[in-house]
Amino acid sequence: MPSPSTFSLQNGNPVDPRSVLSSIGEVVYGWDIRADTLSWGPNAGEVLGPLPEQAMTRGLAFAGLVEPGSGPSRYDAIFCASEHDTGEGVIYRTRYAIDLAGRKMWAEDTGRWFAGSDGYPASARGVLRLERAARPDELEQFGNELCDRPALIERIGAALQEHLPAERPVVVLVAAIDELARLNDDFGHEATDEIIATVHERLRSVTRRRDHLVRYAGNSFAILLVGCPPDQIEQASRRFIKIVAQAAIETSHGIALVRLRVGAASAPELGSHGGTLLAAAESALASARTGASDAAIMARPQPRHDPVAEQPSFDVQAISALNERRVRLALQPIVRTASRQIAFHEALLRVGQGDSGLYFASAELIPMLERRGLVRLFDQRVLELAIGLLGADPDITLSINVSPRSLHDPEWFDAFIACTGAAEGKAARLIVEVTETATIEDPGRIAKLLGRIKERGARIAIDDFGAGHTSLKHLRAFPIDILKIDGAFTQNLRRSTDDRFYVRTLVELAGHLGVETVAEWVDDEMQASMLRDWGVTYLQGHLVGRAELAEPSQLTPRRSAVG
Repeated sequence: MPSPSTFSLQNGNPVDPRSVLSSIGEVVYGWDIRADTLSWGPNAGEVLGPLPEQAMTRGLAFAGLVEPGSGPSRYDAIFCASEHDTGEGVIYRTRYAIDLAGRKMWAEDTGRWFAGSDGYPASARGVLRLERAARPDELEQFGNELCDRPALIERIGAALQEHLPAERPVVVLVAAIDELARLNDDFGHEATDEIIATVHERLRSVTRRRDHLVRYAGNSFAILLVGCPPDQIEQASRRFIKIVAQAAIETSHGIALVRLRVGAASAPELGSHGGTLLAAAESALASARTGASDAAIMARPQPRHDPVAEQPSFDVQAISALNERRVRLALQPIVRTASRQIAFHEALLRVGQGDSGLYFASAELIPMLERRGLVRLFDQRVLELAIGLLGADPDITLSINVSPRSLHDPEWFDAFIACTGAAEGKAARLIVEVTETATIEDPGRIAKLLGRIKERGARIAIDDFGAGHTSLKHLRAFPIDILKIDGAFTQNLRRSTDDRFYVRTLVELAGHLGVETVAEWVDDEMQASMLRDWGVTYLQGHLVGRAELAEPSQLTPRRSAVG
């Protein structure tokens, strides 16, 4: 008699079901969704090959192997289902490309999920079947496909809905090849297609992981930048313009010199609707095409009133806000990854607008304050408010942001010495956050300054690491306690293999240096689970807590009028 693990063919020869499943690239699995534990059939190693232990034992970690844009992961297929389990389970079926230790394969994932007592998915059983190798051109097109204008507006709208509530700026760049009609007359349609393809490739070569590039409307390209501060839009645009113009393009009908024109629009300054933002960028592009300069044109909001005649200057308003106590702190919790207990709060600048009850966020204000030379005054007020809150609540720890301009201003450090000197013991509960870019200019002086801040008992955090593209080796010269990973790299962990590799590598290197890590922009449990598995120390984002205004009664800052 054949054993239970075999069955007989007509000629009587026993066949091992495991070998049959392996020969057709199939493996069965079970997923305890509540505990996020994943188990596989005995032939998993033969079908999938060697994979990291976390990917084989954790369902969310396995979902992280799915190539971005290739199709819904198993997690998405289950949790995005519209059906409800009535007792027999719900069938799911999805297809995606998966990265199996560098081997990119198409996979069909089919199974049935079962709900718990609360009606939500609690467990799943299914079969994963590998189909064939995924071609490089298939993978490239996911984030860079040709789309029409309505689809582009929909994509921009989705980005606005996701990121504006979290105070992340969204920028749309619309780029077009200059004088394409002349190039078509000179070289013909076939050569023009080659030019467009080459420009596309060059743009993609400098498109960062957090950016999205699509081609639409013939010779136009849209580049969606998430988390790009207003003062970096021109630099980002120049990167794309430069890469296109760096060398002539050789076509089958001759060599062409090509220039790129760029228009840019930023939200929330220009609205919160995808169509409005795209139209503003296209209008800016039209202006760029008529100009003699190769620089990008930035769309500007149209003033409803004469700003000179009907409202005081920005400088006057800013000083008035300081003197009228309209500068407030909003506190956002930062929690320990494993326990979700609050470790400290980030104290964010908010400035009230008269009697309206509205408050402007720091992302909108800081670039303007820096341009007007006023940022040091506001950084100093934030420091004073934070020290007041530390005195009012002995159990709280706060982090404050300091602009690079303030770091280079001796008066800010004098204010820091005065505040921490008069507040014995409070500096130990204070974290000073500086941006990665602040360490690039005059690194020797900044390293000494940060060292003096640490001597007062405060800790040092590097904010938005990854945005400035410096290396962790560069930061070894600085007395860093905490590294905050730019949210642009953590928001797409489920969809981006590159971002997963980058974040994991960064966390490992930080661990070797004895530096704690904070993951920003954590908005869902899948992100949190991956980051916990990789050893991230702290989480920050809407999943664990939004920024809320601190009550004025809690704050007792030292204050003097500013003239």
